[in-house]
Amino acid sequence: MKKYNFIFNLIFKFLIFFPLIVFAKNIYLDFSPCYQKYKNIQNIIPVTKFRAITFTKQKNYIFYDPFTKMYVIKNNESPINFYTSPKLGWYMAAINHDVVYGGTFAEDMSFLNPAKLSVKVPKNTIISDIFCRAYGVGNGRGFIKGEYLKHFVKYGYWGDIGIEVNQDMIVKYIDPFYVKGIKLGDKIISINNKKATPKNFSKYVLLGKVGEVVLIKTNKLTIPLRIRKKVYNFTPLMHFGIVVDKNLNVIKLPKSISQKTFVKTPAKLVSINGKRIYSFDELKRVLSFYKNVTITLQKDGIKITIPLRQ
Repeated sequence: MKKYNFIFNLIFKFLIFFPLIVFAKNIYLDFSPCYQKYKNIQNIIPVTKFRAITFTKQKNYIFYDPFTKMYVIKNNESPINFYTSPKLGWYMAAINHDVVYGGTFAEDMSFLNPAKLSVKVPKNTIISDIFCRAYGVGNGRGFIKGEYLKHFVKYGYWGDIGIEVNQDMIVKYIDPFYVKGIKLGDKIISINNKKATPKNFSKYVLLGKVGEVVLIKTNKLTIPLRIRKKVYNFTPLMHFGIVVDKNLNVIKLPKSISQKTFVKTPAKLVSINGKRIYSFDELKRVLSFYKNVTITLQKDGIKITIPLRQ
């Protein structure tokens, strides 16, 4: 009898689950209740009682984030309650007043790179799960998660500790004016005594407050680093008052250098210490090794060499 019961249960489970497996791609998820909840969302998403965000260009704003292209503006609407920690594979949708794109949570945020759904995510859409809980806002390339929205709305900046790491937590750039002891290629082992992962780096550094101390352990040493504000297109040349864009155009020079060299911006940065530079990433890598450098600029076919010493 037990044998027949076992076979019966096996057949029953097969009949129940086989159609779900075979036709899983055709399962229809009804996000209509969530659409009703978020149908009044157009371009402005209220995050707190007095502040909202949008990824549509604004003339008047409180904060602007060049990393995610997010604007923080004044708000007088009831804020949306954003939840945290969605799980990969969850059914989710991008929703606003005229669209509902249903799919799954396909890729988590990596540092300030947006999270992804398996479907298109238009700007200023609420990212909702099947229970209509909001987890983020679409920026056109993916979505920014709720905890990031709340942090930037409150503080208007991201945290930085003078180093940048890749997905494997290998140091790829350093500000030598701010960090001592850590070298390019070092592996971060832990952050605040927690395993070093992109998620924990974001939690303790990007979402940290200016002035807080973060304990960084590498494969060679342990060092405390104080959080400062993250600067867009940062290079160590900024310590000399020099700003370079991603195309290696010098767009800002201190008055003392301009008057001494007669160079007007924009001018092309062509080399560091005699080494030709071809990309912004290469520039940041080279500047990770030195404080005092000699830069060569080119303007109207003329090259000007400028020693920078501190």
